[in-house]
Amino acid sequence: MTPDTSMPESFSLYVHIPYCVSKCPYCDFNSHVAARIPEHEYTQALLQELRHYSGSEAWANRSIKTVFFGGGTPSTFEGASVGAMLDEAAKLFGFDEPMEITLEANPGAVDAGRFRDYRACGVNRISIGAQSFDAKLLQFLGRVHSAEETRQALRSVRAAGFDNFSLDLIYGIPGQIVDGVSRDLSEALEHDPPHLSAYNLTIEEGTPFHARYRQGLLKPLDEEVEIEMADRVQSTLADAGLERYEISNYARLGLESRHNVNYWQGGDYLGIGAGAHSYHRGPDDPLGERWQNERLPTGYMRLTGESGQAVTERKRPERRQAMAEHLFTGLRMIGGVSVPGFCSRFGTKPEDAFPDIAGWLSEELLVEDGRRLRFAPRGLLLANELFVRLV
Repeated sequence: MTPDTSMPESFSLYVHIPYCVSKCPYCDFNSHVAARIPEHEYTQALLQELRHYSGSEAWANRSIKTVFFGGGTPSTFEGASVGAMLDEAAKLFGFDEPMEITLEANPGAVDAGRFRDYRACGVNRISIGAQSFDAKLLQFLGRVHSAEETRQALRSVRAAGFDNFSLDLIYGIPGQIVDGVSRDLSEALEHDPPHLSAYNLTIEEGTPFHARYRQGLLKPLDEEVEIEMADRVQSTLADAGLERYEISNYARLGLESRHNVNYWQGGDYLGIGAGAHSYHRGPDDPLGERWQNERLPTGYMRLTGESGQAVTERKRPERRQAMAEHLFTGLRMIGGVSVPGFCSRFGTKPEDAFPDIAGWLSEELLVEDGRRLRFAPRGLLLANELFVRLV
């Protein structure tokens, strides 16, 4: 008998740094403004949590294929803290080659020297939250940086040796015009980003923007204007050689965010830090399990100090929910969902599980191209509306 030499599949690691200089009014992420950021204490809690999971059945003997430092504002932490976490993760689990290690940074919250420190400790991809180059829109969004600070940050990223970086923009902002989107894109492209994310502003419950919307003080743009903006984003970035590989993400060939692709393709990921989410699915388990950490940083640090972990909620989805989530994340990718893969995992076809799909196919919102189900161009413009009906 031939021995089984297969190795357990590697996973992605997400590290949540919840601290921010200020809280943006559109943000519903788990972020916190603190008079003093307890960087040392929080880093020690993250290291404790890593050690805890290195001995667990779900993660032991598995290597890490991507690392993502998100927030909050991870660039509020020094390179030494980031390096300590990377060193511990590499020692406990091992890193695949090649590795993608991303760190989010806000302009104005990091200097050139810190970018060099991040590069020296192993970070090889930076994600810059520019959002816009228009001063009035930045003020409306509650951003504390200026357009010039974004330009300087991008110059510093290049100077520090980062060939792989991403730039985030937001469009569909009340008061914005279509030509304003073009101006933001034009300036962004002057920096030749290998990756660009362009997000349509959404008004999330629980945010100050949502409260203003409920009071009638904030009026979203007309849907037709937002669709025109989305078309402008798509055509401009395509002309610049950035290929759309996900609803809001564009990249040069081979420089897609491998970490986010793992999310969208339903891969395993371990989240550490306050409020971080995790997902694990065994080889013979069609449903998987999700869990979430304590959201408050003080509570998170207390719990990890007591038991090495800070899980406050675990959930194993119902079969229909798992199928919907599989389609929801997979259809975000321009390449869509593997129909044979869906059938193999759930024992049914997508259109049998969700009869709406047949209608969307006939309306040419979806196409089944060979063995894959994906959005047609018109369906991409209505994706959020269709996702709501699906989930």
